Amino acid sequence: MSSALFLWSAVTRRYDTEPVVRERVGDWRTALTSGLAGLAAGLLVAVIIFSGILNPSFFAAQDRLFPAPRPDSRITLVALDQTSANNLGGYPLISNAYHASVINYLMSLHPSAILFDIPLNRITAKDPETGEDTNQPLIDALTAAQSKVVLVCTTDLVPWPQFEVGEVIGDRNLAVPDAANSVRGVLLRPPHTCPENENDEPAWLGAIRIAEGISDPITNQGTTATFGAHHIPLIDNQMLINYSLGSGPTCTYGQIFQGGCPHPDLITNHIVVVGTKMVDAGDVYSQPVAFNHDASFCPSSRPQCMLDNQNFGYRIMADSIATVLNDRYVQLEPGNAVIGATLLLAVLVGLAVYGLGFRAAVLATVAAIAPQPHPAFAPGLPR
Repeated sequence: MSSALFLWSAVTRRYDTEPVVRERVGDWRTALTSGLAGLAAGLLVAVIIFSGILNPSFFAAQDRLFPAPRPDSRITLVALDQTSANNLGGYPLISNAYHASVINYLMSLHPSAILFDIPLNRITAKDPETGEDTNQPLIDALTAAQSKVVLVCTTDLVPWPQFEVGEVIGDRNLAVPDAANSVRGVLLRPPHTCPENENDEPAWLGAIRIAEGISDPITNQGTTATFGAHHIPLIDNQMLINYSLGSGPTCTYGQIFQGGCPHPDLITNHIVVVGTKMVDAGDVYSQPVAFNHDASFCPSSRPQCMLDNQNFGYRIMADSIATVLNDRYVQLEPGNAVIGATLLLAVLVGLAVYGLGFRAAVLATVAAIAPQPHPAFAPGLPR
């Protein structure tokens, strides 16, 4: 028994007093090897980034890290939604007189500008009940409101000649989606537009012109465009949109026809953006910012008609306006800086693994990169 106790005591004493063995043993050569291994891994990551192989997943994942501002309260959205269209006979509307009624109502509340992002490229038949012309009311409404209204066009979609009464006409196209299928920017000088767009500018910019009384042309100075008091940074000739998160002040066609917007004060001295809020109208795009849509985004028959990162074109135009009004622009992180930071981080991680051990190095790396990046920069931008 005594020999057994002695043996157990010896074993216990050995484990109680023996120093903990480090996870690694080495000299400066081992440290150099770890650093070079990290550098090699960083070079591999840099090559992958430069080649663009993983751009769709890379951009989409990093978009989640960047905060977005709330919608600008100076901009009010008026939507031709599915419910309104159903109550007015379907879409496209069977009578241009409906558009006339909306424009007349909005003008009665004295907005600073109206961006009418519904193409007026067709005339409608006479009213089947009264036999009255349904187009003349729209002509009259546009004539009375021409100093405040911007109509939209594309190279293939132009306002009907009778509706051109002197108002501003601008292009409604957005930039081409990037590798993550997100629209991130807008061109201040669309290369292709309709002949009626005399300023060769996007429609949303025309709305700012009217609201702020800017008459000077846009001037480009390298990577900056000067527009009145605004200095807009350009990336590949595009202004990157600072997308908002959530819903801003809004009204619908249906509410106007049922007595008016619930809060008419949101029209007075506001920029009003009128557009279609229907999936079947074909004006839906993917954007970098995702948020939970309210029920009005989809018809009741298809409650899951859109992804959280999809939005309607007229709302994206509103965010373009807000980007300039607030002079809150998105900057592109330089590609060399991204690659340099990747390589430096890779070397530091390699050395950390050597000095701290694998688990501690992983925790230290996560702690170092956990804070959100600065909101003035965005990684998933046009390359």
